[in-house]
Amino acid sequence: MTAKLDPSVRDLLLPDARNWLDRPPLSPFIDGAFRAARSEHRLPVVDPGSGVTMTEYVTASSEDVADAVRAARAAFDDGRWSELDPEAREARLRYLAGLLDRDSEAVAQLESLDTGKPLAEARLDIAEAVAVLRYYAGWATKIEGAVIPAPRRLLATGTREALGVCAAITPWNYPLPILMYKLAPALAFGNTFVAKPSEQAPLSTVYFAQLCAEAGIPDGVVNVLPGGGATGATLTSAPGIDKIAFTGSTRTGQAVMRAAADTLTKVTLELGGKSPQLVFADADWDAAIKGVMDGIWTNAGQICVAGSRLIIDRGIHDEFVTELVRRTRQLTIGHGLAPGTHMGPLVSAAQRGRVNRMVAHAVAEGAEAHDGPTPPEGNGFFTAPAVLTNVAPGTQIERDEVFGPVLTVVPFDTEDDAVRLANNSCYGLAAGVWSTANATVHRVARRLRAGIVWANSYGIFHPSLPFGGVKSSGFGRELGFAGVEHYTELKTTVIDLGPGPAN
Repeated sequence: MTAKLDPSVRDLLLPDARNWLDRPPLSPFIDGAFRAARSEHRLPVVDPGSGVTMTEYVTASSEDVADAVRAARAAFDDGRWSELDPEAREARLRYLAGLLDRDSEAVAQLESLDTGKPLAEARLDIAEAVAVLRYYAGWATKIEGAVIPAPRRLLATGTREALGVCAAITPWNYPLPILMYKLAPALAFGNTFVAKPSEQAPLSTVYFAQLCAEAGIPDGVVNVLPGGGATGATLTSAPGIDKIAFTGSTRTGQAVMRAAADTLTKVTLELGGKSPQLVFADADWDAAIKGVMDGIWTNAGQICVAGSRLIIDRGIHDEFVTELVRRTRQLTIGHGLAPGTHMGPLVSAAQRGRVNRMVAHAVAEGAEAHDGPTPPEGNGFFTAPAVLTNVAPGTQIERDEVFGPVLTVVPFDTEDDAVRLANNSCYGLAAGVWSTANATVHRVARRLRAGIVWANSYGIFHPSLPFGGVKSSGFGRELGFAGVEHYTELKTTVIDLGPGPAN
């Protein structure tokens, strides 16, 4: 079908991005090629900035899922990828990263259209995806074994070997970077892969599949299944999967765990968050305000590590919030591809409705809303960023993940109060600490129950830095050496050397 984008938006696209939207409906990529899905069910791909359908995709059926898993299993079992020399895998992955880098602007435009985020943010996403792929390409040649201390006359060695077939279910908010967190280490160590992108943002993942074919990744090594929740549920319970990596909501993560329990499949989960930013009176105000804004307004707050709870020293509360609101009102809300946009729309009308209902409920419970700039008119899924003060700890807006541009503000009187408020959540994904006193930063960071703590900064990611949560935010780590551990398993080999020399 022809994309229905407004001409003013369509004219901003590179030819590769326009052509991708104008192609036939997206279909599963299985065993090295796009193929007609066995399902008749189609879903729209909607531009959140205008509310129009850009293209469609055919959802992968249970038969498509089975075919993809069989293709991945055959590719692993016959060694076409796992038994390549590590140098060859590294070279192929670096070439793939180069192709993604080559097409980065077109892919960023697709990512912006798919998710609604500003193009500047989408460009950073694709650059991160390239960096993660290159990082793990380098790891392919650097896994080492070890001699294990053993009783006399025994020689024991440990080697890391690929798991087999790895499956990933990825979210819509950062489709390609989060896919790379899972796919890059899996492929570097010889595994094969089946990916199920979010039904709300499949464009960049399916585009990446064609790059895999162009890069000469062997057939069956990478498979992509566009589809909704039913496709994901079928994949997580499919026989022949050795590892499932999931990023998404806590509720869906629990369902993934239940499905994996039946087959004892390895699982890593990166789930929801309600991350606090603690601002002490001695913080660098300019840096802290910028960090708080970046932490909650980036991608319109639709990010698992959104710093959605500002916990601030009571002595600076009023003045800090006044300046924060003033700067927030200077943001430009608009279509992701429009020049000068600071904040785009929410991903869907349903998500916008949920966010607005939660804010209205918070106001009804006594919170005071300080709205940001007025959203543009039209059919896009826009909403105004909101700073909420007079928020009572334990209320819904302070307790539950909003996944939108909503910041709650709660004052504290002592350091113990700040830590108690920060840890008073079922989540534990991320946190931020703002203070010019190094002792305060280190002391508070140790006490926070979070998988990652940023000090005098927020939201810094790098391929070498492990990332993941605790409590209801999931378990397991991605990036860094954690990727080596989660996509390989340790095999111990014990050799009996026979009797030693006579004494």
